[in-house]
Amino acid sequence: MPKGRLALGLAVLALCAGTAACVLPPDTPTVIASAAGTSAQDAYRVSSVAQEYEVLRVLGLEARSQALHVINGQPYDVITAFNPRTGETRDVWFDIARFYNRGAF
Repeated sequence: MPKGRLALGLAVLALCAGTAACVLPPDTPTVIASAAGTSAQDAYRVSSVAQEYEVLRVLGLEARSQALHVINGQPYDVITAFNPRTGETRDVWFDIARFYNRGAF
């Protein structure tokens, strides 16, 4: 795991430690530290749609649109997100295989 991603995950965990208002799913810091979400090959592996939005919130991004992409039978949610600090918009990729109904294809 690249040092920058590990540092980000640890920073997120430290920000939330001891704060009742910051209730992250248990593995959200790990999810953030393990990928960059820039493509299908580097998608965040999440356990729920709620966790997708929690990752965006922790990253300081606001969802603008969401689309399902299926690549070689693998389902991904791609959320177009806005960064209010920079004014930039980017696509954030999420691997949703853990919870997506594969029988729908």
